[in-house]
Amino acid sequence: MPMIHLVVGEKGGVGKSQVALALIAHYTSQEIPLIICEADRSNGDVGRASEGKDGHTVLYPYFTEDADHTDKADNILDAVLQQGTTGIVNCPAQSHRAMVQWISQGSADLAIEEGIQLTFWFVTSGEYDSMALFLESLKEFPNISHILVRNTFFTDRLTYDYSDPERNDSVKEALESYKVPVIQFPRFAPSDLDHIKTHSLTFLEAIKQRGLAIAARSRVKRALNSFFSQISTLDILQTHGTSRTTDTPTQTGNTGSNTAKKSSQRKKRSRAKASVANPCPDGSDA
Repeated sequence: MPMIHLVVGEKGGVGKSQVALALIAHYTSQEIPLIICEADRSNGDVGRASEGKDGHTVLYPYFTEDADHTDKADNILDAVLQQGTTGIVNCPAQSHRAMVQWISQGSADLAIEEGIQLTFWFVTSGEYDSMALFLESLKEFPNISHILVRNTFFTDRLTYDYSDPERNDSVKEALESYKVPVIQFPRFAPSDLDHIKTHSLTFLEAIKQRGLAIAARSRVKRALNSFFSQISTLDILQTHGTSRTTDTPTQTGNTGSNTAKKSSQRKKRSRAKASVANPCPDGSDA
């Protein structure tokens, strides 16, 4: 099933680009080609890091409230359908209203009918305004899957973390009502991220690049493996979002058990590949 992962957050500086790059690393480690959409016209670090690498296609669509230019995001859908693979969209801050307009006008209706599945990865800093926007997104897009990504770089520092469902009843109720999974995005050292951004590296490149100290590469590897171990449990990623994983029974008799067996084998391969160079389950290198 083709998928489009939209990495959103509305509030600026909460780590959307990092989450997008981590998702790209997840698929790249499994050798799955992607449609990478850099919709942030003011920054664009995900597009710069991904351009011309790993066989991925990089596009530069954007969402706008200007009714005369609503079509500027349309090529996301066409590219994903034509290639039958997964799209990852790095959305800028304050694009929520433009996305509401784009979707409410029916832009994605036919693509959804043809099998595309949309998912919002909502990245939050845990602050009140960030979480208010998350709750608004659930109400605006009740039929689109959400995943709440709590960026621990911010949430660990807060006196009151509004994204913590154990401390915030309204968030807990929303997560249960809409069946929203929660991911703890691991802390990356600021100096390591600065190097990655300065040299327009992907996370997988940073782990291999000799220009980054081995201790820094080890930190990046551990953080990335922590992210991989969490998202590998999500049902939405089990099919990898590519038509190559679709089962088509080729023999009569016992096709159900054969299909289940194939599915189980794929999941085992997925768990084996969804890591960087043989990690431990907790993301350590031991």
